[in-house]
Amino acid sequence: MQHIDIIQPIADLYARPAYLEIGVCDGMTFHAVSATRKVAVDIEFRFDLDQARAAAGGQDVHFHAMPSDRFFEPDIIGDDRFDLIFIDGLHTFDQTLRDLLNAMNVLKPGGTIVVDDVLPSSYAASLPSYERSIALRQETGNRKNHWMGDVYRLVFFIRDYLPAWRYATVGSGPFHRLILWQSPRRLGPTRTVEQISRLSYGDVRLEIDAYDIRPLDAVLDDLRVHVAAHRPAGSSPERDGD
Repeated sequence: MQHIDIIQPIADLYARPAYLEIGVCDGMTFHAVSATRKVAVDIEFRFDLDQARAAAGGQDVHFHAMPSDRFFEPDIIGDDRFDLIFIDGLHTFDQTLRDLLNAMNVLKPGGTIVVDDVLPSSYAASLPSYERSIALRQETGNRKNHWMGDVYRLVFFIRDYLPAWRYATVGSGPFHRLILWQSPRRLGPTRTVEQISRLSYGDVRLEIDAYDIRPLDAVLDDLRVHVAAHRPAGSSPERDGD
């Protein structure tokens, strides 16, 4: 399942979706997403920005070549708000947590956040250092070029510290994405933040139920209810696509 297979069905729940992507890289997902407004943020885009702007024509598409922390500062983001935010930046718990908290502050009522690479496919893929992940794969003969870092710790932080947010995980094979929307839920026993920061790949596999892995269609059903509950009176329902 590609990113777009998850992102686009969610975007289509909104009549005029405003979309933000953090960590765009080669732009494969960003360029493919159909939305009324699209904003891309990356330290270094791996495509020609002039060509991308020309291809966008008169569409409401914007590119910010800067760290995500800088983008979220008031003088850059201003009053901009989004219906759907996709976080796929640096694959570390610390940075992804900062991106998530910043994203929550600029999410419209009824909005959705998607976080990539929350379930590492191997111990090597779970290391927060990309260089060490490569070195370990080479040493063990693992030819799979997957690196999720320690983003997996974010799932446990959300579960234990953000009871105002519901979430579910979708995906298959080595790639899983976390989908979040604001809705109260019951908070169970919690770890300290320090304990979460020490969780390992083994903890992930032994506590896989924490991810609430579900089919995308089931999550979309929940999101439809969520979006409808926040839709302004008299506005149009979800679009049928462009």
